[in-house]
Amino acid sequence: MLYTVWYKKPGRIFWHKVKDVEGDAIIDTAKGQVLPVRAFFLANKIRLEIPIDCVIKFSKERFYSVQANLDREAGQKISTKRT
Repeated sequence: MLYTVWYKKPGRIFWHKVKDVEGDAIIDTAKGQVLPVRAFFLANKIRLEIPIDCVIKFSKERFYSVQANLDREAGQKISTKRT
C-alpha cells in the first residue's frame, strides 16, 4: 500500500510532499559519528533520505500499511482497539 509523507525542517514554514511511498526506516549511517537519517522507499525504487531532525507527517494509509504488515507477520488479524 502506498502512502504520502510531508516533512519540513524545524523552524521552516513550508512542507515538502513525497507521494507513492512504499516504506520508511531510520538508518544509522556511521555508528554515532553522524546523525541517523530517515529513509523513504518510493514505488519507483528511489530511496529518499532526510535529516532525522525534520518534522514528519504521514497520511492515514501508512497506518493501514503497518497494520497489514503486522497481520501478515503474525499470521492472523491483530486488533488495534484499546481495552
